[in-house]
Amino acid sequence: MLNDYVRIPYANGSSFATQFFYREFRARGHEVTVVGPSDPEARAEDLPEKYLFLPSLPMRIHPGLRMPMPGMDALARAAAQRFDLVLGQTSTELLQLGVYLRTTQHVPFVAVNTLHLRGAYNVILPDVLARQRVVTDLLEEHLLPSLEKHNADVYNRGDGLVVLSHGLARFWRERGVTVPIHVVPRSVEPKLFERGQDEADPFSPFAAPGGRLLAVGRHTREKSMDRLIRVFARHVAPHFPSASLTLVGDGPEHDNLKRLARELGVEGRTFFPGEFPVTQMARFYRHADLFVYASLSETYGQVVSEALWCGLPAVVFADGMGVSDQVEDGVTGALVEPGPYEGDADELFGARVLRLLREPEHRRTLAQQAATRTRARVAPAGVIARYYDVFEQAREHCKRTVDERIKHPLAPLFAVGHWAAVQATAIGLGSLRRPTTVNRHGRQQPSWDALESA
Repeated sequence: MLNDYVRIPYANGSSFATQFFYREFRARGHEVTVVGPSDPEARAEDLPEKYLFLPSLPMRIHPGLRMPMPGMDALARAAAQRFDLVLGQTSTELLQLGVYLRTTQHVPFVAVNTLHLRGAYNVILPDVLARQRVVTDLLEEHLLPSLEKHNADVYNRGDGLVVLSHGLARFWRERGVTVPIHVVPRSVEPKLFERGQDEADPFSPFAAPGGRLLAVGRHTREKSMDRLIRVFARHVAPHFPSASLTLVGDGPEHDNLKRLARELGVEGRTFFPGEFPVTQMARFYRHADLFVYASLSETYGQVVSEALWCGLPAVVFADGMGVSDQVEDGVTGALVEPGPYEGDADELFGARVLRLLREPEHRRTLAQQAATRTRARVAPAGVIARYYDVFEQAREHCKRTVDERIKHPLAPLFAVGHWAAVQATAIGLGSLRRPTTVNRHGRQQPSWDALESA
């Protein structure tokens, strides 16, 4: 399994999914090796039983994130593993290692789309550039289409693409992906999220039960936490005196979000407890009244599934992707169109929140349906069974396309060249903004084996 982290330094849905697969496939008798960037801060207890470090360089903007780089020794060590299948659970050019092994050793390679560039690209821009329409238009009209075409080309050099929503399946078909596309949601770990109700209430004593709104996610631009605060301040707080908003998470926008809450007059009703280990998140979901989410950049939105699994109804914006695939309007929560006029959409979002806060019986009905439907949709056994089917189809695809690979003997060199060039460019762009604070409280996420026994 290719992953952006071999040590999990902070909450990250893609890495949690990789930990889930690591546990589930090992439990079924498979030998699982996690391949990712070397990490000078990693301790032995932070690492999986089998791993392969690749040379890496730090991403200045994001402490803890390192970009894996190719090298002759690293490629030789990867090839020597004689993998039977490669699963690329990464948003970087590390995917090219899967292409390299497929073209040199005919190893089936399945990629997982874990990043929606159109919603996340502006994270690397300094504030002054992110506010310039001419800059964002240039990126969206020229750079993003080029990057999406490049990603489609990489996916097409594999044996299958896993996406987490039907909207993304359509998105990548429209951008030229021709290999089989499989829609498989992420699972939720039952032994982590079945608990929480009888554990200590984690909310501030000033956040009264009955009006607790919960949002979970990184405090970065693409998560639109600022939009949630504005909706709360303008359309919820004035009409529901006991309502509060708790934003669990951390990131570069953390201080800006606290400042915004203060400017809008809801500082005393908006709480920022920081990031928590995934092993402690069930108690937040169990003691909240509504889950609220405004992000439009999700390939999936794992926290939405976690909330619904725990019986917490959700009010979300319809993103046409991961979130829209999870929330059923009027059944497990409320799905609100995000536009075309943002002000009107925000008002409607606030109205849906108020209705559910004022109707506890209706909220309880949604809660029961949320838990039942989500558990049926993302049960671990069902998700793993679907992945086995993906792997089998990938093996057949790899066999059918042997002759095509033989016709392109230079393909491995091109893969390594693209890998180095794109990673170096990303590292350069990542130096445009100052380093951010990722997890200021220093709360540790569970290691691979600790989570296995949680």
